[in-house]
Amino acid sequence: MKNNFQGLQYFLVPYFLFFVVILAALIQYPKAELHLLMNENHSAFGDCFFRNLTELGGGWLPFVLLALLLLYRYSWSLYLLSAQFLGGIISTIAKRTFDDPRPLLYFQENYSEVTLPLVEGVRMYRMHSFPSGHTITAFALFFGLSLLVKNKWLKMFFFVMAALVGYSRVYLSQHFAVDIFAGSIIGILSAWICYPLFTKMDIKWGKRALSDVFLKKNRR
Repeated sequence: MKNNFQGLQYFLVPYFLFFVVILAALIQYPKAELHLLMNENHSAFGDCFFRNLTELGGGWLPFVLLALLLLYRYSWSLYLLSAQFLGGIISTIAKRTFDDPRPLLYFQENYSEVTLPLVEGVRMYRMHSFPSGHTITAFALFFGLSLLVKNKWLKMFFFVMAALVGYSRVYLSQHFAVDIFAGSIIGILSAWICYPLFTKMDIKWGKRALSDVFLKKNRR
């Protein structure tokens, strides 16, 4: 485990830059103006790419990945599931507490002359904007994975994936920059808080996995 923490800078350093850039932009620009700046460059490739990539932060796909991890190691899958669960609880409470309008409704009510570029095939939501649940899920998943692996390139790749999922929420006009900013913090904290659970599960189960059950059955 020590080596994993020693290489954590490969996720946290680029995240710190991400954090500073978004924070500076939030301070510099009004909410609506920043959204338009981050959302103005659409293309056919971008629409297809972000429409599909965003599913890594929501729906069924993250849980399919966690289910597949059961074949590799119980402790990994259950740890990441616990991080998702904690992040989901925080997200639900925050969304219900703030109940902020999402970009589509916000611009309709305050800047009716502005037409947001929408992506075909994406279901648009109108409320519960803060924070971004997809971003929480993505950062909890990928930061959690960066705590588990030793390879520095994988850690950097996991940051890139988490950041892209977060940006996809702005690209698709489902969230504002402040929503993904908060979501990234919550996601990382959720994975970090749940990490002691992983160490306990890892001591208990070691490298046991669901694949071991199938192998035992085949040997009989």
